[in-house]
Amino acid sequence: MAFAFISYSSAKTEGDPSNVDLVRAELRKRLPDYGWEVLVDDGLPSGEDWEQVLYDWLTDCEAAVVLVSRDGLRSSWLRREVDILWYLRSRDPRLTIVPVLLKGLTAQELRHSEISRLARLQCILQEDTGDEDLVSLIADRLGDLRVCADTPEKRSMTAKIEHCLNEVTDRFKLRDMAHALGSEGYRGFPTASEERRRIAHHCLAPVPTDNVPPAVTEVEYFLALDRLDKLISLLLPTWIDPVAVRLLLPGAGQVVATLAGTWTDTARQHIHRASYSSGVYRSEAVPLVAGEAQAEEHMGACLTAVRALLKSDDENDQPIKGHVLFLVIDPVGTELGVVGNLVRTLTVRFRWLNVIVLTDLDDPADLGAQAGRTVHIPLQPGAEDRVKQTSRELGDIRSRHNGHGKDQAW
Repeated sequence: MAFAFISYSSAKTEGDPSNVDLVRAELRKRLPDYGWEVLVDDGLPSGEDWEQVLYDWLTDCEAAVVLVSRDGLRSSWLRREVDILWYLRSRDPRLTIVPVLLKGLTAQELRHSEISRLARLQCILQEDTGDEDLVSLIADRLGDLRVCADTPEKRSMTAKIEHCLNEVTDRFKLRDMAHALGSEGYRGFPTASEERRRIAHHCLAPVPTDNVPPAVTEVEYFLALDRLDKLISLLLPTWIDPVAVRLLLPGAGQVVATLAGTWTDTARQHIHRASYSSGVYRSEAVPLVAGEAQAEEHMGACLTAVRALLKSDDENDQPIKGHVLFLVIDPVGTELGVVGNLVRTLTVRFRWLNVIVLTDLDDPADLGAQAGRTVHIPLQPGAEDRVKQTSRELGDIRSRHNGHGKDQAW
């Protein structure tokens, strides 16, 4: 869970004395629903070193909501918190600061105050909203950013996408990319870093595969070829539902899965999506081409793939600690009973090996593979054809990029 700091002035000498309390209390109640843990100093126990706690919170937060009243304009403590937040934002542009101008305060007054730097950011004005709408706007703003990726794997994926887009500093091109990916009701953010983060977290949810090529086209000119390649490899599997596909992850034991596809890249994309492109998940594919000595040839091909997975000449070695390895089997025209015997032999011999068989068989237990947990992953009709078309279009973008783009000298 991510941390959101609420900065405010406790001075109440004029205006509505309860307004700050009401807004702060409502934010404390609502923001956790958006994945945020609220840091606010209205509940510190007696004897706590409150000043040190506040400094620690400011350092740890990934977003800050600054509630500015007219009294707050004259608050030395609020000014100190804003100065610290501004400094932290200069060190890490991903820190989001949301200024909220409470009742009776105008943007002009903020611009002429000692915390006038907040006026450079997109402010939310309470005068323009009702009390409930104000909290909804703040919560939606932070919710849109979705910085609270709740697993290391998700954070790894979003960090990689942000890194690929780091060279794109034009927030309007990034905004066009977000629209192309399908962000409905999308509101633009004031900085390019926030736009990059929004795109990255949008990709945690399924993205229609048809949306990927036009989205990449919006920014490909600004990217070096290596970053373009990495971005494409990260975005291509986003058509897959990341929740359903997590059934592929082995957890405490092996997985034997059937995937209703005909393309080994489909299995690889499912593995990458399940792991959110974590580098410790790897796969090798084996087509079962029948020959005169079918069983021996099939086993020989699988053992070659096992050694490639282990990065060793000895298939009896153990995987590197933390690495999760998949063998993707394409039966081609091999009888599924034969495939089942092969899978059973492999999973008994290699207790660490996870297997995906490309078949539309509903129950992988029918393969005779009882050594591991069995999973079936269905596909929507025509899904593979659409993904193949997307892959071709992305290949065209790569080819076009070789003729122009950031890598080319003028």
